[in-house]
Amino acid sequence: MSKPLYKIGEVVKVHSDNDNENYSSFRDRPLKIIHVATSTEQHPGYDDSMKGQGLYDFIDAVTGMEIGCSLYDYELTKH
Repeated sequence: MSKPLYKIGEVVKVHSDNDNENYSSFRDRPLKIIHVATSTEQHPGYDDSMKGQGLYDFIDAVTGMEIGCSLYDYELTKH
């Protein structure tokens, strides 16, 4: 089982290779991690096939507004 790549408090952004149009409103924003899950017990939207990869919840690091999407390790990069 892998470990999440990032921790609560770290600032990340959507990876440039990710073309999911649902992320357009925050794609280039700095995202501060406020929750990390590695199982369905920790997050109801977690996909168990991800085998320990982190699923993250965020706030916008500049405005403090909550981001309404959760993203996995592979969708993120350091800001």
